[in-house]
Amino acid sequence: MSTLLSKYKALTFEQKKFYRATISLCFSTVLACGKLVIGLFTDYNLCSIAIYTFFILLSKFECLLGIKKNNLSFKKRNTLIVTFLFVSSVLYVSFMLQALFLGHRINNIDLVYVVLLALVSTFEFLVAIVGLIRAEKETHYYHSIEIINFCMVMIATLTMRTTIICMASKTNTVQVENAIEGIGIGVFIALCALYLLFAPKIRLVKREHNVFNINDRSKNKLVDLSKETVEIPICKSPIYGSYVYRATIKNGIVDGNIERNKSLWKNLSVFGKILCCLYLQQLIYLWLIGRVIMFFRSFNLPQRLENKMKKNGFEKANE
Repeated sequence: MSTLLSKYKALTFEQKKFYRATISLCFSTVLACGKLVIGLFTDYNLCSIAIYTFFILLSKFECLLGIKKNNLSFKKRNTLIVTFLFVSSVLYVSFMLQALFLGHRINNIDLVYVVLLALVSTFEFLVAIVGLIRAEKETHYYHSIEIINFCMVMIATLTMRTTIICMASKTNTVQVENAIEGIGIGVFIALCALYLLFAPKIRLVKREHNVFNINDRSKNKLVDLSKETVEIPICKSPIYGSYVYRATIKNGIVDGNIERNKSLWKNLSVFGKILCCLYLQQLIYLWLIGRVIMFFRSFNLPQRLENKMKKNGFEKANE
C-alpha cells in the first residue's frame, strides 16, 4: 500500500487527474451495470436510468481516450463526446417526461441508504463545483471531464432529493415539481453538450499569446507606441478578476498575453474572508449567478481583442 501511495505522489498533477477520472469512470460503470441487472428483474425504470448513465459515461470515456491516444482527430473525438452527452440528455428528459405524465413510483428504501446517499451527493456536488471552477484553466479534454462530472452530480443530487421527498409522501411517487426540475437539468446537459462543441473556438486556453503589427498609425488611439509596455482591458470585473492584454512594444510590434487579474477573494484580508464564510449561505447564490454572467461575458476573448486592435490600425501577426 505504501508503495502505491509513493508512486501516486510521484505522478504529475495531470497524471493524478487522469487516474482519478479513470477510477471514477470504472466505479460509475459498475454501479450502472448493477442498476441494469437489478432493473431487468425488479424495475424497468432502473434500466432507463442505467442506459442514459451509460451514454454520459461514454462521453467521459472518450475524453480519457483523447488524453491517452491520438488515433482520432480532435474534431472527431470532440464530436463523439458531444454526441454521447447530448443523447444522454435526450434520454434523461424522456425519462422525466414519463415520470411527469405517467408517474414513477419509488420502492421503499431503508433510511440508512437515504442518509448515505444524501451525504455522498452533497460531497460530490461540492467537489464538482470546485472542479468546474478549476476547469477554466484546463486543456479541453480535462475541461470536458469536469463539465460531464458536474452534469452527473446534478442528476445524482436530484435523484437524492426525489428519493427523500418520495419517502416522506404517502404514495412514494415522483412529484410534478421534481419531474419538471429533471427536465430542466436534461436541457442544461444538452446546452453543456452544445457548449463543448464550440468550446475549442471560444475558450482562452492555448490562445493567450497574441502578436499584432501596426498597419495604420492614423487609426491608433489605443496603444502608445512610444512606451515599452501596454495593458489593454478586455473584460472588466473587480469581483471575479478582470481580463487584460499585457504586452511589450518594439518597432510597432505588440507582443503579449491575455491574463486575468486577481479576484476580489484573493485580494481580501483574512478578516474579510472569515466574514464572507460567515455569510456563505447568503452569498453563494449571488456569487454563482455573477459567475455565470462572467462566464458569458468572457466568451472568445482573443477574437474580441483582435477586433479591438483592428479598429485601431493593427493586424494580427502570423505566429
